[in-house]
Amino acid sequence: MSFPPAGRLLRAVFRAALAIGMGWTLSAVAAGPKAASKLPPDQLRKVNRLLADFRRANSDLPKREAICQQVCDIGPAAVPLMAAAIEKELQPQLRRYTGSFQQQAAAVAKKRTAKVDINEVAQLRKTVLGLQYRGADFTKETIVRDGDPALKRLEQICVIDRSKVLEQSADLQAERKKLQGLGKLWESCQSQMPKPPVPEGQETPKAASFEEYLLGEEGFAAALAAPMDPKTRNVLMFNARLAEKLDREEARTILACNLMRNLLGLSALVIDPKLCEACRDHSKDMETLKFFAHESPVEGKKTPWDRAKRFGTIASAENIFMGLRDGKAANEGWFHSPGHHKNMLAADHVRIGVGRSGVYFTEEFGN
Repeated sequence: MSFPPAGRLLRAVFRAALAIGMGWTLSAVAAGPKAASKLPPDQLRKVNRLLADFRRANSDLPKREAICQQVCDIGPAAVPLMAAAIEKELQPQLRRYTGSFQQQAAAVAKKRTAKVDINEVAQLRKTVLGLQYRGADFTKETIVRDGDPALKRLEQICVIDRSKVLEQSADLQAERKKLQGLGKLWESCQSQMPKPPVPEGQETPKAASFEEYLLGEEGFAAALAAPMDPKTRNVLMFNARLAEKLDREEARTILACNLMRNLLGLSALVIDPKLCEACRDHSKDMETLKFFAHESPVEGKKTPWDRAKRFGTIASAENIFMGLRDGKAANEGWFHSPGHHKNMLAADHVRIGVGRSGVYFTEEFGN
């Protein structure tokens, strides 16, 4: 077990996390000029004056809240302009905050690493990895009974609780509070944004929550500060660049899988973009044609191997999940399902791809 250099790995992964986690930022900022073109000249001048007042108000949150609402009251076309102004401030502050959080998490983890009982870690890993060799006793109940406690203990030993990171830095707490103020304004704008129609049969997307986003990224920062070998560190840095091109939940699923494998002493898996395309295509077929199976009714896509070949790659195993849009939940569901569990924790995999469509996830592995 070795400790990653503070900052380098985390910065690389978080650049990708910001890109995939804040797709709303890029889309809303880009929407600003389009929205401006829809406003009459007199309304646009009024919005610009209010936005200037908003910038001058700086740390006066109540005044900023009032200005934000005044802009939104002008009409639907004004809301994206307000959102873009908020997000322009939010992005650099988020980058500074995550950088500070990363450094603090690394410092806390380094102290923890010095106290790790290597023998206990080895025994816990053996417990989890040995589940798949129990024959008829390899069941969901066995995974819950024996695997869950061992994995939870490994997390307690190696992964820092995000709240512990915050507790040890008053500056970090102050930064977070300032971010929450802007996040609250961003949520207010999102709630008043014009909503595209929801296709028949699809669920209404959950309202955006800045706090949930922040909690998730803090949790990932804490997990990424866990001990890992140089090879895993390099794979995660490589994946961070590729993850920018994936759906947020696809990227989170892959990262969650790799963090679990790291806890268990397994090598991290490299993202295969072609496998991701094959997975996304199968998930879309399952959603569109209303089936849930590894065997597809679509000609030329019958098996995972057929689907991988269509996209110019090779697959060695496949997992599927249905019911939630949350990649972390998909990962946990697979851990508790014997066949999927075995696929996730196979030692001979080197590549991974995940593709989502609605509440359907497909995950493929390659040797």
